[in-house]
Amino acid sequence: MDNNADPAPPAAPAGRPESELRALLDAAVDAVIVIDHAGRISTFNRAAERLFGYRAAEIVGQQVNVLMPEPYRSAHDGYVQSYIRTGEARIIGIGREVVAQRRDGTEFPASLSVGEVSGSQPPRFIGFIHDITSRKAGIDALRRERDRAQSYLDLAQVMLLALDLTGRIAMINRKGCEIVGYTETELLGRDWIEWCVPEARRDAARAGLQSFIAGTSAQPDDAEATVLTRDGASKLIAWHATLVRDELGNIVGTLSSGEDVTERRRAEQALVHSESLLRSAQAIAKLGNYEVYVPTGPAFWSQEMYRILGLNPKQGPVPIDVFTADVVHPDDRDRLARELQRAFNESGRLDLEFRIVRPDGTSREVHSRAQFQPSADGESTVITGTLHDITDRKLAEAEVRQGQERLTHVGRLATMGEMATGLAHEINQPLTAIATYAQAAVRMIDSPGGTETTELREPLVQITNQALRAGEVIRRLRAFVKNRATRTETVDLNRLIEDLRVLAEPDTRVNDVRLSIDLTPELPAVSADPVQIQQVLLNLIRNAIDATLEAPAAPREILVQSTGVADGVEVAVVDRAGGIAPEIAANLFNPFYTTKAAGTGLGLAISRSIIRAHRGKLGHRPTPGGGTTFYFTLPPLPGA
Repeated sequence: MDNNADPAPPAAPAGRPESELRALLDAAVDAVIVIDHAGRISTFNRAAERLFGYRAAEIVGQQVNVLMPEPYRSAHDGYVQSYIRTGEARIIGIGREVVAQRRDGTEFPASLSVGEVSGSQPPRFIGFIHDITSRKAGIDALRRERDRAQSYLDLAQVMLLALDLTGRIAMINRKGCEIVGYTETELLGRDWIEWCVPEARRDAARAGLQSFIAGTSAQPDDAEATVLTRDGASKLIAWHATLVRDELGNIVGTLSSGEDVTERRRAEQALVHSESLLRSAQAIAKLGNYEVYVPTGPAFWSQEMYRILGLNPKQGPVPIDVFTADVVHPDDRDRLARELQRAFNESGRLDLEFRIVRPDGTSREVHSRAQFQPSADGESTVITGTLHDITDRKLAEAEVRQGQERLTHVGRLATMGEMATGLAHEINQPLTAIATYAQAAVRMIDSPGGTETTELREPLVQITNQALRAGEVIRRLRAFVKNRATRTETVDLNRLIEDLRVLAEPDTRVNDVRLSIDLTPELPAVSADPVQIQQVLLNLIRNAIDATLEAPAAPREILVQSTGVADGVEVAVVDRAGGIAPEIAANLFNPFYTTKAAGTGLGLAISRSIIRAHRGKLGHRPTPGGGTTFYFTLPPLPGA
C-alpha cells in the first residue's frame, strides 16, 4: 500500500501451529492483512473485518486495492511489481499515513506499517493498519486552536512579548516584530534587553525585570519605556506586564503587552504646544472664542473669554440670557437682544460691537462675531464665535480722530492765513463804507440848516447793510476756523458751494482772478461734515489761485463745478494754468511736500484724509486746453 508505515513486527517462530497464529491475529487490536506477490489478500483478521466492514470469507482472494480510494487504487499494483523487480521500497519497512476505504465507501485516515514475510516464495507481505481518525481529529483541533491563538496574537494591534526568567524572548507576535523591525526567527531566543533596549537603560531594565520576577516591585500600568528598532530609531512603548506560571505555580517568565505610543505622545505634545500658542495668541490679540448649545446644551469658553469679561473660570460659562442681563452694558442690552433674535430667526450670523461691564465696575468695548447652525441631532442651535476686546483700539481710534481733527483745524487756520489778505480786504470794504456813511450822516446833522429825517435814512440803511456784510464774513470765518468735533449731516453740495463764495471770492478778487461756479441741479444729497468739505474746497481753490498767478499768460479764471457720476457726486476745481510736472504729481499728496516758498505741505494731504474718511476719493487730471482739474467724489445717501 502506498504510504508510510511503522516497523513490521517480527515473524512468528517457525513451526508454530496455524491455530495459534490465527488466535494471535484475531486478538490483535489493529487490522492485519497479508497479501501475495500479486496483491491478493490471503489473510484478513477480525480487527480488519471490524475496520473495513468486510467478512474475511468474502474479501480473501480479492485485490488489496479494493480497500483503497482512487487514485491510490489504480497505482497500487504497479508499485508492488516495481518493488519485486527493483527492490526499491516506498512503503515496505516505512510507516506512513494513508487514506483507506470501507465497504460502504467511506474513507478514513489510517496508519500503515508493511513488512515482507521473510523466506516466502513468491514474496508475501503483511500490513498492520490502525484507524487514526480520532488522533487526527485531536491533532487538527489542536492545530486549529494553535492557529486561532496565533491569529489572535497576529491580529492584536499591540506588541505581545513573552520572556523567560533570563530575559530571553520566548514569544513575540507579528505586531511586535513590526514595531522593532525584526522577524520572529531573528528574535526568538535572543536577549530582549541586549537587542531592543537602549544601552543607557539596559542595567536599569534588567534590574527592574528581576525585581518584578522576584516580587519585590510591581509593574505599574501604562509604564512607558523606549525601545530600539532595527534601524536604530527609538519608539515609546506603554507596557502592561504579568508573571507567567507553570501548572505547579512556579514563575517561568513574563508576558507583556506593549502599545506603540510614539506618535500619540508626539501628537499630544504638539497639541499642548499648539494650545499654548493659541492661548498666547488670544491673550496678545485679546480675542476669546466660545461655543454654546442653545437652549440647554453644553458651553465652552476659552481662557481669554474669562479674562476679557473679568470672570472666574471656575464658575464656568454664563448662559446667554444671564450674559445679556448681567454682563452687557445696560444701554446695549436691547440692541444685543435684537441682533441675537435676528441671527436665530434669519441671518444665522452675528457681527456686533457692544459694551460689557466687569464685576469691578469697569466697562470694556467688545466685538463679537458668531455663526448659528443646527446641532447634529437637530435638538439645539450651536453658536460658534469670537469675542474681541477692542477697548484699546477704540481709544487709539479716538486719539487718532482727535489728532486728525486737530491737524484739520491747523489746516483750516493755514488756509485762512493764506487767504488773510483777501478776507481783510473783504472786511475792510464794508468797514470803510460804514465809516464814510457815518461821517456823511454827522455832517448832515451838523449842517446849519439842519437835515430832514428822511435824508438821514439812506446813510443809516447803508451802514446797516455794510455792517451785515462784514458780520456775515466774520460769522462764516469763525464757523470755518472753529475747532469742533466732526459732525456728519445731510449736505446739499450745490448749496454748500454757494455758501462758500463768501470766503472764497475775497481772495480771488484781491488776486484779480475771476471765480465762476457751474452747478448741475438736483444732485443727490450726501452725508458729510460741511465744514471739512468746505476746507477741502478752499484748499483746492487756493491752490488754483497760486497756480494761476504762477502762469501770467494763463486765463485768470477758476471754475468750480458739480456733476453727477457713477459712484456719486463729483466736485471739481478747474484752472487754466500750466499743469503739473510728473515729478511733482508723484508727491502731491505726501505730507509736508510743497512747491510754495511759504507753504506747509499739509493742504492736499489733509484734504485727501478728509475725503477718504467720507468714503470718497480725491484726485487730479489735466484740463482740456491746458491747466489742471482737482476733483473729489462723495457717495450719495442711500436712496438719494
